[in-house]
Amino acid sequence: MRKPDSLQRVLLDPAGAMIPGNRSVRAVTRDGRMLRGRRLNEDAYTIQLIDEQSRLVSLVKADLRSFDVSPTSSMPSFETTLTADERADLIAYLLSLKGR
Repeated sequence: MRKPDSLQRVLLDPAGAMIPGNRSVRAVTRDGRMLRGRRLNEDAYTIQLIDEQSRLVSLVKADLRSFDVSPTSSMPSFETTLTADERADLIAYLLSLKGR
């Protein structure tokens, strides 16, 4: 779905190319249970996230002890770990994939 230049940006600067809705979140409930996942939807009173087991979790903000949105990406930058040719090969491979 992405264009080659978009994939290149993500590989070099994952945090800079993040869509706000795809930020990682950490929520701690009043009873101390910690949940981590990807923010799916949020309004003034609730937050829905996809947890680390790919389950949809809906939380009422008033029931949380803490809630943090990560400004960084969990994906590392590949600027120094892959050569330009390796990045080009990876982008070509990603572009060859077909959606479900």
